[in-house]
Amino acid sequence: MRAVMFLTIFFLLSLLIAQIDAYLYSSNLINQYKTLLAMDPGSNKWMIYVFLLFGFLYSVGKSVKEKLQKIKNIGSK
Repeated sequence: MRAVMFLTIFFLLSLLIAQIDAYLYSSNLINQYKTLLAMDPGSNKWMIYVFLLFGFLYSVGKSVKEKLQKIKNIGSK
């Protein structure tokens, strides 16, 4: 559930930023969303994606660990 919420929040926030950019630059929302997520050479956006990936993997790992703990507690009773 954490992973789904992580992706949902990321999608909604990036969509909000793209909407604001589309309004400010009088452009199309889809073009601004592509521009926002594009990896430009020399732009250090890869750092953001690496931290997003770590956050996503952490949330998946935490969810799996919690699920295994719950199964272990049910099995011991």
